[in-house]
Amino acid sequence: MRRNRKKKFAYRPSDKVISRESAASSIMGAVGILGYILLIFGSFRAQGNGGAFYGLAGWGILILSVLGLMFAIKSFQDTAAMAVWKIIGCITNGLVLGFSVVIFILGI
Repeated sequence: MRRNRKKKFAYRPSDKVISRESAASSIMGAVGILGYILLIFGSFRAQGNGGAFYGLAGWGILILSVLGLMFAIKSFQDTAAMAVWKIIGCITNGLVLGFSVVIFILGI
């Protein structure tokens, strides 16, 4: 009589596991996008005379996106976690970082 034994060494990714790094990077990316939207809206309302507050907030969002991108890249080491949140974290933080670089180059 032959039993059907499961392989214990096989790779079985779980669709319900979200790593902390990928969740943190996704949240940081969402905060960065929302922060830039609020900064642009506030700058238009202040007619370009926002002062140092808007500049410091922009630098803060830049640093936040760099940290979020580092967390997103670090989260790819966890192979058992969902890949969707890792990719979302990379994309959102990459967009915020790219937008920051464009603003820096244009000198807005």
